[in-house]
Amino acid sequence: MWLKGLSGNKFLWKFVGFSCSLLLRNLISTIDYKWAYYDPVVDASVERRKYICLFWHEHILSPLFLRRNCGATMLISRHLDAELVVSIARYFGMDAVRGSTTHGGVSAIRQMMSLKDRDVIAITPDGPQGPRRTMSSGAIYLASKLQLPIVLYGFGYDNAWRFNSWDKFVLPRPFSRGRVITSPPIMVPPRLDKITLEYYRKRFETILTQLTDEAESWATSNDQILGESFVNIGPKCSITYYGVAKKADGI
Repeated sequence: MWLKGLSGNKFLWKFVGFSCSLLLRNLISTIDYKWAYYDPVVDASVERRKYICLFWHEHILSPLFLRRNCGATMLISRHLDAELVVSIARYFGMDAVRGSTTHGGVSAIRQMMSLKDRDVIAITPDGPQGPRRTMSSGAIYLASKLQLPIVLYGFGYDNAWRFNSWDKFVLPRPFSRGRVITSPPIMVPPRLDKITLEYYRKRFETILTQLTDEAESWATSNDQILGESFVNIGPKCSITYYGVAKKADGI
């Protein structure tokens, strides 16, 4: 694999990350993004809020596109192919913690717990190796311990490349439609036992899948929905409205 040739070479990683970030910036400038909120205060452009945001691994690049330099720290796996994502993330103004909530989990969770004062902690709860759209309990445990709300992000595109990977990784095609639907902040009780932890894991998994399916349907149909807003790329824009096409169960 060509990535192995970059292993340990920080200069090459920086060069590849910089080159990819330039290509991605040009790509996303062509995409028609719209956003819908259950609660607009979760947007980083409105007011800095502390929360844990969850989205499926297939859309790991989408938050970089939309809210760069927003004070977020992403949890990214230790796998070699994730080095590219880390390098790109840093050029988009986001920090990264290496590890996952399942692999190298103790170290990763400890690092994430030390980040409570950061604005946003971003986690792909089905990463780093799946199964696809199956949520692990690590993010729920972290939210419970830190007593930070969880915000779920559903992303969808009408025309995208789907990679032949376990997560069916998404890269939008130029001039496609991109849609985002976010949940309101949802609190998890402290001191969860195993039964309650599993209840919340299933609940969040269901809601996140529904939001993602809804965002994909919205992008494909190009329908207008209540309170939709055009997205100005970057952390500075004014969002004062909200709404969703169909209310997800459990919210």
